[in-house]
Amino acid sequence: MLYTLIAILIAGILVLLYGWWDTNRFDLRRTKIELDRLPKAFDGFTILQVSDLHNRAYGKDGQELLRAIETLDFDMAALTGDLLDRHLPKQRKNVYALLKALKDKTPVYFVEGNHEAEIGHWDSIKAELTDRGVHVLDNEAMTLMRENDQLALCGIREEASPGEIEELIPKERCTILLAHHPERIEDYARTCVDLVLSGHAHGGQVRIFGQGLYSPDQGVLPRYTSGIYVKDCTKLYVSRGAGTHSFLPPRIFNRPEIDLITLKTPSR
Repeated sequence: MLYTLIAILIAGILVLLYGWWDTNRFDLRRTKIELDRLPKAFDGFTILQVSDLHNRAYGKDGQELLRAIETLDFDMAALTGDLLDRHLPKQRKNVYALLKALKDKTPVYFVEGNHEAEIGHWDSIKAELTDRGVHVLDNEAMTLMRENDQLALCGIREEASPGEIEELIPKERCTILLAHHPERIEDYARTCVDLVLSGHAHGGQVRIFGQGLYSPDQGVLPRYTSGIYVKDCTKLYVSRGAGTHSFLPPRIFNRPEIDLITLKTPSR
């Protein structure tokens, strides 16, 4: 019995050490998503999604993440909330470095996450990001142009109501929605928006055989934690996130990630 307990203790320590080590690395996940209404000119349009950074640095001064971004080609960057960490609200150095690296390459779009909302002073945060060249989509819709084709890009605030979401989404053309919370998929699908990019779930924090164990707002064995989900005419892509906030245990079997998403017209 004693040897069994010792073996379990050692195994637990090893798993935690592995989780700590893995939490301090990140993956680049490449994904192709077909959209039925995608305009022809946007076939191959590439989005770098960074979600839930929580001001985390990889390597000295965050250089590992910045070097990875420098090697990538993409048409826009989508920041889907929780760049900041509510527990350390004044620590923003790594966020600023990321924004500069992205802005030097491509347009950058951001939507509020729960950590930005809980820090408060939203107008100040929004102004700070705008001053650094970020397009903050604050319950806002805009149009992206490529050749003569149009793609709608929308973003919602943390507390956006179902009615506000429905009013925001244009029905007449292909639309991408940046929205922090994947568990609100019913609200998004009600609008028939073509693609939603989300984060928030941290991949379920601990993943066993591809299943996350816990996510905020979804609880135990959450459904929407990683990858593509389809609800009616809406596709939802959930990033596992680029960090983890300071008061959570290590991510285990669930390495942080940044996401390179390529939009495709349907193959015939």
